[in-house]
Amino acid sequence: MLRVVVESAKGIPKKKLGNPDPITAVVFKGEKKKTKAIDSELNPVWNEVLEFDLKGTPLDGSSFIDVIVKDYETIGKDKFIGSAKISLLDLAHGHTKSLPAKNLSLVNEKKQDTGVSFSMATHLCGGEEREEGEDGEEVSLGGQVGTPGVPPTPGQPGNPNQRPVRTSRKRHRALANKPQDFQIRVRVIEGRQLPGNNIKPVVKVNVCGETHRTRIRRGNNPFFDEMFFFNVNMLPSELLDDYISIRIQCIHEFAHAIMRKWLLLSDPDDSSSGAKGYLKVSLVIVGTGDEPPTEKRERNEEQDDIESNLLVPAGVTLRLVTLNLKVYRAEDMPQMDDAFVQTVKQVFGGEGDKKNLVDPFLEVSFAGKKVKLRLRTPRMQEKDKTQFPSMCESIKLTVFDWDRLTRNDVIGTTFLNLTKIASSGGEIEGMVSGEAEGGFLPAFGPCYLNLYGSPREFTGLRDPYEELNFGKGEGVAYRGRVLIELSTQLEGKADRKLDNISSDDILVAQKYQRRRKFSLCAVFHSSCMLQEPGEPIQFEVSIGNYGNKLDSTCMPLASTTQYSCAVFDGNHYYYLPWADTKPVVILTSFWEDISHRLDSVNIILYITDRLESNLTSLRTAILAKASEARMAEIWLKLINHMIEDLSNFQVPELEGRPNLTVLDVQIKKLRDSAVASIREMAKRLKEEATDVIATLTDIEDWLERLKQLAEEPQNSMPDVVIWMLRGERRVAYARLPANQILYSTYSEQACGKYCGRTQTIFMQYPMDKNKGVKIPVQLRVNMWLGLSAHEKKFNSFSEGTFSVFAEMYENQAQVFGKWGTTGLVYRHKFSDVTGKVKLKQERFMPPRAWEWESEWFVDPERGLLTEADAGHTEFTDEVFQNETRFIGGEWKPAAEPFTDVNGQKSQSPGEIECPAGWKWEDDWSFDSNRAVDEKGWEYGVTIPPDDKPKSWGAAEKMYHIHRRKRLVRPRRKIADTKARRDPGEGWEYSSLIGWKFHRKERSSDTFRRRRWRRKMAPSDGIGASAIFRLEGALGVDVDEKASKKDAARLFGANTPTVSCNFDRSYMYHLRVYVYQARNLIAMDRDSFSDPYAHVSFLHVSKTTEVIRATLNPTWDQTLIFNDIEIYGDPQTIAHNPPNVVLELYDSDQVGKDEAMGRCTCPPVVKLNLGTVVSPKLLWFPVTKKGRSAGEMLLAAELLLKDTVNDLPLVPPRRGAMLYMVPQGIRPVVQLTAIEILAWGLRNMKTYQLATVTSPSLMVECGGEVVQTAIIKNIKKSPNFPGSVLFFKVLLPKEEMYTPPIVLKVIDHRPFGRKPIVGQCTLSLEEFRCDPYATNAEVAMSSKVAMMAATQGDIIINMEDSLPVLQEEEAVDWWSKFYASVGEHEKCGPYLKKGYDTLKVYEGELEEVPDFRGLTDFCKTFRLQRGKTEDEDNDPSVVGEFKGSFRVYPLSDDPEVPAPPRQFRELPESGLQECVVRIYVVRCMDLQPKDNNGMCDPYIKISLGKKTKDDRDDYKPNTLNPEFGRLTFLFNLI
Repeated sequence: MLRVVVESAKGIPKKKLGNPDPITAVVFKGEKKKTKAIDSELNPVWNEVLEFDLKGTPLDGSSFIDVIVKDYETIGKDKFIGSAKISLLDLAHGHTKSLPAKNLSLVNEKKQDTGVSFSMATHLCGGEEREEGEDGEEVSLGGQVGTPGVPPTPGQPGNPNQRPVRTSRKRHRALANKPQDFQIRVRVIEGRQLPGNNIKPVVKVNVCGETHRTRIRRGNNPFFDEMFFFNVNMLPSELLDDYISIRIQCIHEFAHAIMRKWLLLSDPDDSSSGAKGYLKVSLVIVGTGDEPPTEKRERNEEQDDIESNLLVPAGVTLRLVTLNLKVYRAEDMPQMDDAFVQTVKQVFGGEGDKKNLVDPFLEVSFAGKKVKLRLRTPRMQEKDKTQFPSMCESIKLTVFDWDRLTRNDVIGTTFLNLTKIASSGGEIEGMVSGEAEGGFLPAFGPCYLNLYGSPREFTGLRDPYEELNFGKGEGVAYRGRVLIELSTQLEGKADRKLDNISSDDILVAQKYQRRRKFSLCAVFHSSCMLQEPGEPIQFEVSIGNYGNKLDSTCMPLASTTQYSCAVFDGNHYYYLPWADTKPVVILTSFWEDISHRLDSVNIILYITDRLESNLTSLRTAILAKASEARMAEIWLKLINHMIEDLSNFQVPELEGRPNLTVLDVQIKKLRDSAVASIREMAKRLKEEATDVIATLTDIEDWLERLKQLAEEPQNSMPDVVIWMLRGERRVAYARLPANQILYSTYSEQACGKYCGRTQTIFMQYPMDKNKGVKIPVQLRVNMWLGLSAHEKKFNSFSEGTFSVFAEMYENQAQVFGKWGTTGLVYRHKFSDVTGKVKLKQERFMPPRAWEWESEWFVDPERGLLTEADAGHTEFTDEVFQNETRFIGGEWKPAAEPFTDVNGQKSQSPGEIECPAGWKWEDDWSFDSNRAVDEKGWEYGVTIPPDDKPKSWGAAEKMYHIHRRKRLVRPRRKIADTKARRDPGEGWEYSSLIGWKFHRKERSSDTFRRRRWRRKMAPSDGIGASAIFRLEGALGVDVDEKASKKDAARLFGANTPTVSCNFDRSYMYHLRVYVYQARNLIAMDRDSFSDPYAHVSFLHVSKTTEVIRATLNPTWDQTLIFNDIEIYGDPQTIAHNPPNVVLELYDSDQVGKDEAMGRCTCPPVVKLNLGTVVSPKLLWFPVTKKGRSAGEMLLAAELLLKDTVNDLPLVPPRRGAMLYMVPQGIRPVVQLTAIEILAWGLRNMKTYQLATVTSPSLMVECGGEVVQTAIIKNIKKSPNFPGSVLFFKVLLPKEEMYTPPIVLKVIDHRPFGRKPIVGQCTLSLEEFRCDPYATNAEVAMSSKVAMMAATQGDIIINMEDSLPVLQEEEAVDWWSKFYASVGEHEKCGPYLKKGYDTLKVYEGELEEVPDFRGLTDFCKTFRLQRGKTEDEDNDPSVVGEFKGSFRVYPLSDDPEVPAPPRQFRELPESGLQECVVRIYVVRCMDLQPKDNNGMCDPYIKISLGKKTKDDRDDYKPNTLNPEFGRLTFLFNLI
């Protein structure tokens, strides 16, 4: 034993800020041990003993020890002070037993004297016992343990005259001096902030030499909630001494219990390395007769004062730091109060109504503490002391609106995540020393934090989306922002919690508020997959407050599209018919220039996306079991791209950049170091790797780390929000990070992923409880965002020709048969599209830098003209024939003999003509599918003041005075006809003032309007970027009796309309090959579904056929879309094609079809039909509510039609309109044999309250079905009469295409009912075999058959094998057992006699590979039943199937003999009478059930319906009983 006494040091130099915290490390033969750190001391005294175990080897003459003195740092690496090397030559030669070293001079890294003197002594001893108090049992939690001993209180220097001793304890009662029974209960609840990427943490709990471990979890914040019991019998004093000191204190302070406390985890070998995460536990010690305390869970865990519940292990010191949060200002707060005090507007004049009525204050929550700051005087700072590293991950900032009478309303909530604005230095693995600092303390800003929540529109009613303002869920709208700064100080005191910010700091923060002008353009290419037509639709784009059409604080902008009515696509969905005129949205806004941050984010995301794409290709190749050469080629491409990207695409330098903060510099260092580390690991992996699959873990780890590096905490640019409005109601939204569409001049990779590129957006409903099961709309949008200084760069991204128009509507009403302005109600003669804003032609003024290009002209808006048959290929015209009579009289034609369903006058059937492009399918006939009589009449009674009946009946009565008949005539579309422009005056007609307009005037019309437009052009030819200068409204008439309030409300309501026109469209041909799906979710009660798919591509869709009762459907169907018109350059479509979207539904005969999930597939684009490239079928994931819901095997190709080459041949048909997947695309199949060993069923549960009595088994695979014989009575014999089934099926050769085997258990019940009472889906791959090879299971089945044929001949008798036992009474079966388990002192002379011993296994025999799960020739498969639609629970297990399968290929040549069958020489399937012996030897570590911590166990054995209860022979007061009992059970098996 080598004992080193570290005494003291003198003359340690001061730091720039404060005094150092010296700590000493002693290194001997690679083993390092450290002293505790002395806080703020230049002449530290340790007086600590460090011992090194020589492990029985003598000291070598060349031995030496290194002494290193450092300045201890809580965050980052300890700073070097000096070191010394001491030779142990004298100790090794035995010249002395002690080697004192006084006033040693320490040298620096350059071997120069530092002026620090060090004193110590080294002793060579025989390993004496440690002093009392130094030895202790450690309790290990997750491998992170504090070292024994109590550290000095933080901030207090150690006492140089005393050795470390235990802290005194307050004694509640005298401890007993004899051993007692104790139980220690440890509940491991959850962990937080565990370091590492893609980790799988497990917690090991070690108490008194006994160890338990939790289940393995995933992630850095795992939830365990597991309890362990430790039972000991020892002296109370010994028990308490086995715990580390901090636990001794807590155990006595909290009555032998620690309830829901957080433990700080540290490295047991290096306690000074800081926190390694946190673990929440409850610890209870229960003695005999003690009642354990009840554990109460907190109602709101977020409001706990976590810092006060934190227990720190010995040797780990948490530094007290001061968090200094400065709140400079808040802006863009929404209106929160009613303007009931009307005198306010008189004080502020006309501007008074535009003032947002809000009284904001900010609430800061951290570690259970809350501080409120008033934002009316928004220059406040808050200081708070806390321990660091902190348990709390984030600071919560909530802005409230103060109300005197009612509760305060929440404006918005945001979080400042400490893990993203601080670094412990452990994130970068393999970092070369000196490359970067070891970490940094939390720092942020000055920078704006954006608030998101519910829509900004103020209403006096309750906000249905109020929860979003609390930070619960994704906010749907911008709610303002707050400018804050966070800094952390290790030194200093916070005198007051709240203080005003100094004027110097305010001046410094001014430069971070400099704004620059940004321009945003969004071109809407398509809007499809609408679920219902409804009111006209408009889209609004906003960034911050800019673009919100109901917000009057910003200049009005062309931020909304024109209203359009949805048109049916002919199959299932609706779309907006924009055709060649695509709506355009233009925004200009003012924000801080943070391009240095977003450029870095986009570059890292570019590298990440490329790595993820290559990784997906590699996984696909592994799944397809590609050749090793092919996998090596893909892997090498991935590694080379990774090294190339990390080397070439560096994040921009920060020199000369505006708005630089401390955090910017630290994150730049962190990113540079991490990128260098990953690059070096990639190079090393390229040189050393031998197995491709083994490298996947490392590559996935790189991907995860790159995604973490791409997170930018100081992103003050608000997200772009797109809203879909129906009329004036907000329906659906989408939030897009601004960096994804941001243009950058730094490099092409620094531009956003979708900058100037068309992207597909699935919008979602606010607070959607169904989590996206139903899509409101699918958008194809091209967006560009950049500084106005770079607007001319937009010209290279733009497509088509931009047109800008001023627009207004002329309105008229019909009064006494004449059209005019007399009967207009709530409408103006000239207005906007809504009719609410009064306009005049002469008051329109073009924006600055724009001029008129033409005069006003009439141009009808075709997007709002909805014909009933729009989009339909089949349509039915209807007319109601009406007749009246007096009571008891004859029926005569009514005053209006022909009307529509609403009673409005209509044309007679003879006057209705077939429209162009349509063909009549039949003559006029009455509709008999209604409640009518045999001639089609329905009868009613008119009750004044109504002139029409309210209800109708099918039987004629004497009192009926009105009857009607619905006449219908179907027609079918035969050709597409382009709508010709109306040669007339361009009026649009409507029966009521609303949104339903049509082209032709009808007798029932009372309102009409027409659109006037005037084109504008930029005054200087700068190209497409001129559209960014469209700021402000074109004109609003406020000179006639309009109040100032109305003027404010209507300000900016009329803005120019911008559109992008395409001169030419291209015709495409699309083919979607839908082959099959697997592992879909069950939607019906019989555990199956009836799946079909709606396949959508832009504005067209088709539907597959329905496959009944399956979760693994095979459609084998090609969907052909002819003549798809797409505007835009074909090269653009080829590089970024629209996705094919498949929505799966379960067909229900009763009720509405239920959604099963959705998947997307990018088509292969062929611009030249002469190229021969066949698409490859691939598996695409099906998702529902963000979770996996199966997979679909499909492919798609989009062909550009031309006049030179013909389209590919039409695939073969399976029906009138059903096309199969053609050869070359469909999988190559092979004749395959499937043998099924159907042995029997077990443990079948009831179905519909009736027991399963006569089941049979149906096996499906690849479209083939085979069924077993029926079990006549499952109670008497649960096995099938015929055991082996055989069938041939065509299966794909490639394993990735192979369908599964589906088992269905059918119960044959009275009256012909055959319900499915259980099902199971199995993969074929594990059952493939070589039919000519000798199979171990076949040999096993032969052995079983032999045993069954010779029953009673084979008897294993333990006593007969040891005849000597009769002679030697000292040797019995227990001697053999004790000899086998290693308890030799109990086995007597058994081992000396050379007898055999037993093999004892530590775990279950099912887990031992030699026993093969205790299975014979059969395997057990669980049968399931039930829906999996709503809950996370798995389908319930309703029984078991015992059997097995064999799958092997067959030759296509019929002359080749069939291979031998696999299931041969099987035992009889009838019942066998068996004797079952159960040996119960002993039990270990049973759970206590009595108050004394013990239990009284006995044995109860059940086999089938037989039960043996040994209650009388119980073992009293023990947790480890020894039974030694043999039980015989006779049963039919």
